[in-house]
Amino acid sequence: MGDNAFMLMFGYMMIANLLATLFAYKEPELALWIFIGCNIFFTIFVICGYVLFATTRLKLTENEVEAKDMAKEKKKTILKGIGLGSYFAIAIHLLNGLLSMLLDEEDFLPYIVSLDRIIASLLGGCLLGGMMYLVLRLRLKKVEE
Repeated sequence: MGDNAFMLMFGYMMIANLLATLFAYKEPELALWIFIGCNIFFTIFVICGYVLFATTRLKLTENEVEAKDMAKEKKKTILKGIGLGSYFAIAIHLLNGLLSMLLDEEDFLPYIVSLDRIIASLLGGCLLGGMMYLVLRLRLKKVEE
């Protein structure tokens, strides 16, 4: 699966680089923006779509659990969702503060302690944690012995 995705990406990059080089001769800025947009589109939709399709087809996304362990696995899934959401909220809050300091020349500490930005980071963490819980919970499959 990974080898197929690599071969697909390698072929695309060879053709895309050739075309970008040819078009950059007349309109370099336009060629750059088209090249960036095509790379993002190809990576997100084609490569990620292929990987999602292949993992689902091969049933690599399912987490098979015995019926007696289902309650324990559900609890682990809840804790994993909370942990991922918390990690995301903290990391994104600190990274936004750092980027604000570097790009917008704002002070780091006032950004970090701003109530609006703390609430925004917490909401983002709750959203991501909830979505991760949902994904992990839907992957649990009960197996009868």
